[in-house]
Amino acid sequence: MIAFDAFVEDYYERFILGLRAFDKKALGPVLEVVDAVLAGEGTLWVAGNGGSAAISDHTVCDMTKGAQPDGAPAIHCHSLTSNIPMLTAIGNDIGYDEVFSKQLGYYVKPGDALLLVSSSGNSPNVLRACELANDLGIPTIAFVGFKGGKLKDLARHTVWIPVENYGIVEDAHQSLIHCLSQYIKLRGKP
Repeated sequence: MIAFDAFVEDYYERFILGLRAFDKKALGPVLEVVDAVLAGEGTLWVAGNGGSAAISDHTVCDMTKGAQPDGAPAIHCHSLTSNIPMLTAIGNDIGYDEVFSKQLGYYVKPGDALLLVSSSGNSPNVLRACELANDLGIPTIAFVGFKGGKLKDLARHTVWIPVENYGIVEDAHQSLIHCLSQYIKLRGKP
């Protein structure tokens, strides 16, 4: 069995390697989409499963309160994972594959964008939401890990963390949100 100190050292070394390995330039187009949402008073919708659902909810805080410069309007950001009654009603009555796409059908409008967070990039409900948003002409962003899955090529803008560990991928995905929101706040109005 590996000693805890060695495990900690290994984990953070792999995290550092993952952060070094992804294409940082892929964040530029993501920022452009968020800026367009803010300028058009649209909504940034976010969705994911499991740990990615937690990142989706955390994104609402960071992209709203955390990204708002003093005196500037806030980004409208909502997580499709946070309304548990809606999520479970759709899952029970229609199917879990539709829990995000059905909500998008209810709420999405021109000027909005969709951010999907998925370590595997293969969750059927995330793929279905991306397909619907693409069909509606809504900009789609994917934060993926592992090999990127189907979502890597389906979304219009993708940031891929090429790491085969859920914890490290999720750590990196959360850091992407922190990087974007802190830059938006530091920069001020677009």
